[in-house]
This record gives sequence, C-alpha cells and structure tokens, in this order.
Amino acid sequence: MRFVERDQVVVVGLPVVGTFDQLGALVPAAWERVLSRRHELPRPEGGYAELSTYLGDGTYHEVVGVPLPRPPQRPGRWVVAVAPAGLHAHHRYEGPVRGIGEGFGALHEWVRAQGRTPGDLKLDVGYAADGAEGPHDLHVDLLP
Repeated sequence: MRFVERDQVVVVGLPVVGTFDQLGALVPAAWERVLSRRHELPRPEGGYAELSTYLGDGTYHEVVGVPLPRPPQRPGRWVVAVAPAGLHAHHRYEGPVRGIGEGFGALHEWVRAQGRTPGDLKLDVGYAADGAEGPHDLHVDLLP
C-alpha cells in the first residue's frame, strides 16, 4: 500500500444508486448490462472499473464501466463519472473478486494508520469481461 499522485480517471458506464445491502444485487445487474453492450465502449486497457462515491445516509453512487483518461466527446447513453487527480491511497489487490471489499477495508485502515483520513471515493480497476480473476488496482481519495 502506498500514496500515489494519480491523474484524473473517468469511468464511462452505467450508474447504480443504493444502500450497501442493495448493491449486492444492483451492481452485478449493472455489470451484466455493461458487458452485454461492451461493443459500444472503448476496450479497457487495464480492465473494467467501478467508481463508487458514498453519498451519506448509507447510500452509494457507483458507475461500472470503462476507465478513460478524459471524458468522451459523445458519451451517448452512458454516464460519465470523474475521479479527480490528486493524492490517493493505492493497493494492488491480488485476491479473489469476492474479497475486494476486504481489500478496501485494509486500505482504509492503512490510510488511518498513516495519520490520514480516507475520503468517500473508491476506484477499483481490473474487472475482466469474461469474469476471470486477476489483480485489481484499488484507489481511495484522501481528505485534506
């Protein structure tokens, strides 16, 4: 785990809004829709991504799709979400997809142990269209 200066990342895909308990059903359904229409999106170089923002009151806004360095000129029917550039905590997660939540939990703990405060934005890049397991790059923004 380490702190990194990261450029802006844009995720172009489909939105999901729900409580943590609802995300277990909503996010896989969104992935199914994104992957069934992946021919409409640029091919991701490092895997597909989830960008999650905590909205408060137990509610999250997620966008699942393709990470890009900048917004497309014409996103069509896709939503565009932006993870701003700046200092972030990064963890290269090597375990199974079902454990990514624990990977983020460990990253949050590490950030606090370094005397910093994690923010409400999480970026996870590394999903494969065929569902194959592989490494994921987990990022958490930091509060000032």
